[in-house]
Amino acid sequence: MRLPDLMATGWTEVWAHKMCSFLSFFAIAIGIATFFYTLSILSQRYSRLGQTAKVAGAGRVETSTNHPLSLVQYQDLKARLPEGSSLALTTRNFNISNGRWWNTLYHRGNKLLGGGVRGILPSFKDADFVYRLEGRFINWKDVENKHRVVVMTVFPHEVKKAKKRFWWDDEEGVQLVKDYSAHHHLLQQQIELHHQTFTIVGILHLPTESDDVRLSRNREDRPMFYIPYTTWYDLYPEEKDTRQVDIRVVTGKESTAKAAGRSLASYLRSQFGVDEKPEIEFFQEKMEEHLTQARKSLNNMLFMGIIAMIAGGIGIMNVTMAVIFSRTKEIGIRRAIGASRKDILFQFVVEAMLLGLCGSVAGMILGYMAVLHLAEDTSQMTFSWWVVALSVLIALVTSFLFALYPAWQAAKLKPVDALKNE
Repeated sequence: MRLPDLMATGWTEVWAHKMCSFLSFFAIAIGIATFFYTLSILSQRYSRLGQTAKVAGAGRVETSTNHPLSLVQYQDLKARLPEGSSLALTTRNFNISNGRWWNTLYHRGNKLLGGGVRGILPSFKDADFVYRLEGRFINWKDVENKHRVVVMTVFPHEVKKAKKRFWWDDEEGVQLVKDYSAHHHLLQQQIELHHQTFTIVGILHLPTESDDVRLSRNREDRPMFYIPYTTWYDLYPEEKDTRQVDIRVVTGKESTAKAAGRSLASYLRSQFGVDEKPEIEFFQEKMEEHLTQARKSLNNMLFMGIIAMIAGGIGIMNVTMAVIFSRTKEIGIRRAIGASRKDILFQFVVEAMLLGLCGSVAGMILGYMAVLHLAEDTSQMTFSWWVVALSVLIALVTSFLFALYPAWQAAKLKPVDALKNE
């Protein structure tokens, strides 16, 4: 019997046993939905982490110190790192807020709050630079001459207004930087920060939250005003020995990251004494931890999918056995007129695989709906062809394996015994 005929006959028998077929179909669909959801989320996470690693930079090493490095020390440390390495120094955030001893920011007489100020070097943009730059970035001339220039971040307009986070949000006469920058173009505008005048020479347009592939710890939760590293210490001299400096090295190769970490730790100890014990963090290790967490969080879903597929397979086995029992006479007649055991075997296996195929289609639809409603981020979700192909393959293989035994038993029936049983 040809495959089209087998499929036509199989579909007729599936329809004739609606309830049993539906139960098996439903179990297969639930299992495939679980697999499809899990594989889709895992695929998206792998893709996302790959983008994160690419943006972060290969061979990335990070640490911090309570002792700010001078530009001379910066050049000395950079010379000790692997050739071609990028070295960035960033001061910790200094909040712009409303208080006698805290920062206050003004633009054309408007008091602005809810931002932060950090000192950076031009090498800041060598990693995690996900922004769209308008204007120019801070250069080495700004750093060497302690220029009063600012590059500020601006949130995209489609981002929802953040919930109140600070006690001063309700105070009259003040505005949040985030809301203010959404309605005022501040490029080349002058602002007053800490009683000194600065010029905004660049604007960094942040991506939407769903497009920002950086690790959450590296994202801005409020607008930032980046000023030259040396200007920051000139602006806040009292913070020189109280605020940590973040140090980031990007070697460009994972193979040189360990060497960079050793050089970094050794240099800091040589400059600031044996009590200096920097905690060296390797970005690649962070990525591996995230991958491990992703796998662990999805293992339970995969286990439930396997259980559902086994239940669906058992259901298919039961349906196949019931169908064989009810069609014993048909089997005998077909064998009597020349059908081979292989024909009988294929007939029932094809019927079972039809159930699996229909279940896989329904399962992928359910899985797709689950992704849309349950996934944390669907904007970047992509449904790879291999996820679809693997889902269908799992359903077909499950149906085939669980239908093989009863189909084999049917093929072993002798025509005389089959007709006598009827």
